[in-house]
Parts: sequence; C-alpha cells; structure tokens
Amino acid sequence: MKQKEKKYLIWGIIGGILTMIGDCLLLGVDSTGAGSGALDKFAIIATRVSYARIGLGAFFGFIGIPLSVLGFYALFLSLRDKETRTARLYKLSLYGFGTLGGAIHVICCYLLTGIKKDLECGTDDLLKTVLEEQGGYVIPSVIVFFAFYLLCVITMILLIVRRKTYLPSWMWILNPLTLKILINMIGNLGTSAFLNGLGCSNMSLGGIIIFITWFCFMQKEGEKNDSI
Repeated sequence: MKQKEKKYLIWGIIGGILTMIGDCLLLGVDSTGAGSGALDKFAIIATRVSYARIGLGAFFGFIGIPLSVLGFYALFLSLRDKETRTARLYKLSLYGFGTLGGAIHVICCYLLTGIKKDLECGTDDLLKTVLEEQGGYVIPSVIVFFAFYLLCVITMILLIVRRKTYLPSWMWILNPLTLKILINMIGNLGTSAFLNGLGCSNMSLGGIIIFITWFCFMQKEGEKNDSI
C-alpha cells in the first residue's frame, strides 16, 4: 500500500470518529416512552436533547463527513486502472458525497431543532408542521445526496467484485449501505441513549469499520505485490 493511500485511510478514520461524535450528540438520548413511529421517536428525543448538543453535533458532522470521504478516495487511489467508466463514476460520486454530506448533516440538525421548537410552541399536527416549514428543502437535498451515495455504493461494489483493487472480491459485502442497514437494525433493538446513538451512527461507524478493514487488507496485499 502506498503512503498516500495509507494517509487517506487514516484521515477517513479520523473523519468517521468526528462524525460519530456528532451523531451521538444528536440522537444519543434515551427515547423510552416514544410511540412506534419514527416521528414519535424523534419528537421525544427532541424534547430531551439540548440546543447546545444539536449545535455541537452539527459542527462535528460538518467537519467529519468530508474528511471521512477521503477514506473512500483511498480505494480510487488503489485502482489498477483509474480511467474506466466505473472508476470515473466512483470518483464523481465521492465529490458529491463529500460536498453534500456535511451540509446534509447540518440540515438534519436543523430539522431536529425545528421539531424541538414546534413542540415547545405546541402543534396539533407535528408532521404537517414540519413538512410545511422544512420539507421544501429537506426532501430535495436528501434525494440529491442519496443519489450520489447510492452511486458510490454501486460503483464501489463493482470495483471490488471485479478485482480492480488489492481487495478480495468477497469484500464487496463491506459496503456503506450494508453496514448502514445492519448498524441501524442493532440500534433499533432498544431505546437507550447508547442504542439510539449507535443507530444514528450507522454511516459513520460503518465507514470506520470499512476503512480499518481496507487498511489491513491493502497493507497485506500491497506488501505481497511488492515482494513479487
């Protein structure tokens, strides 16, 4: 593994840790007593998390997400052929991921702030109020971001399956979407602050796991190739 790839993976891990801190600050609150719906859970969390925590969560995520994308860029650097269509699409997806990721995190924090203020002011229909106040920019922003996110996941899987990197083909299973779903499922097993924080960290923790695993395998395979 080249020093540049190693450096980018380390930056990715640091970014993932910063983002995870922001995630836990945002939703790492006990939600006991909430209804079964997602909005009910967010509503009770909003009443229990402070504005200061939301602000700090926005700060850490805004800084951490673009840094974490550097870890994914290390995969592009490790490609044997960087000029294929899949490689170029992967690189494009990272630009979108890095550019929009921090902003989306801040938007989510602002969304929680809006829910908190609506509850403090009193509202008969929280969902309607939130959609009227914030739906016009939240929904389009999330759609655009996840378009880049899914493009990143799909192209990443294709590059790994086709053995365009040092990584073994079976490692496609360690992709952001799979880990996001798995970690979120674990987070939904309870209502404790720890599990809620874990569930909110489904993307940041997933990235950390991926970067550490890539680091180990790229190091091993790179040394093997250098010795041939």
